[in-house]
Amino acid sequence: MQEVGDLQVVLMGMGTVFVCLAILIVMIVFMGKIMQGFIKQEATEIQTQPAANNVNPSEKQKIVVAISVAIAEELKTDVSKIRIHSITQLPK
Repeated sequence: MQEVGDLQVVLMGMGTVFVCLAILIVMIVFMGKIMQGFIKQEATEIQTQPAANNVNPSEKQKIVVAISVAIAEELKTDVSKIRIHSITQLPK
C-alpha cells in the first residue's frame, strides 16, 4: 500500500476547497438570475416623493427632530452631530 505524502494531502485539500468555492459561485450567480425573473423593477417606476408635502412647517420640524433622535439613539451618538439634508418617502 502506498503512503500519501504531505504535499499530496495539501494539494487535495486546496483543490477540494477551490472546486467547492467555484461551484458555490456558479450557484449564487444562477440563483441571482432566477430571482431577477421574479423581481421586476423598472427604473421608471421607482420615484421618490417628498415625505411631507402637505404638512405645515412645525409638523415638519417635529418629524425631523424625531428622525434625528432615533438615528442618534441607534448610532449611540449626540443629536447635534446628526444632519438631515432631505427626507423622501420610498415607494410602496
